[in-house]
Amino acid sequence: MAERQEKVEKIEWSVLPARNRKKVAIALAIILPFLIIVYVTSGIYWTLFSIVVLLTSLAPFWTVTKYILDEEGVTIKRPLYTIRKPWGHYRRYVVDKNGIFLSPFPRPSRIDAYRGNYLIFGDVDRDKVEAFVKEMMEKHRKVSQ
Repeated sequence: MAERQEKVEKIEWSVLPARNRKKVAIALAIILPFLIIVYVTSGIYWTLFSIVVLLTSLAPFWTVTKYILDEEGVTIKRPLYTIRKPWGHYRRYVVDKNGIFLSPFPRPSRIDAYRGNYLIFGDVDRDKVEAFVKEMMEKHRKVSQ
């Protein structure tokens, strides 16, 4: 009996960037002096407002992001919202040392960062993720052509 190669149907992983102590130290080294300056120059209300704005804008750093890749598409779950895109939405992917960027444009564009999705690798097997994305992108191209 011939062995079949196991086909991956779904990959899930979670990432918490604030788990890295060095990154947290750098973030606090920038944020705390800023808040002290705001407090000294503008008072407690502007300082509280600044804290809310900073926490909101840096939420992906301080909270867990869950990534799910399956046959249907890509799901990115964050505490207050979920992004779900089918594989047909993406035309190109770019891999770097920290993650994989999925773009809806066939060629690099100035608005890539606003339309695409960056998936941070974290503790997941990067080769497995890259192979899965490549397979799904090729599968979609065959279907759409």
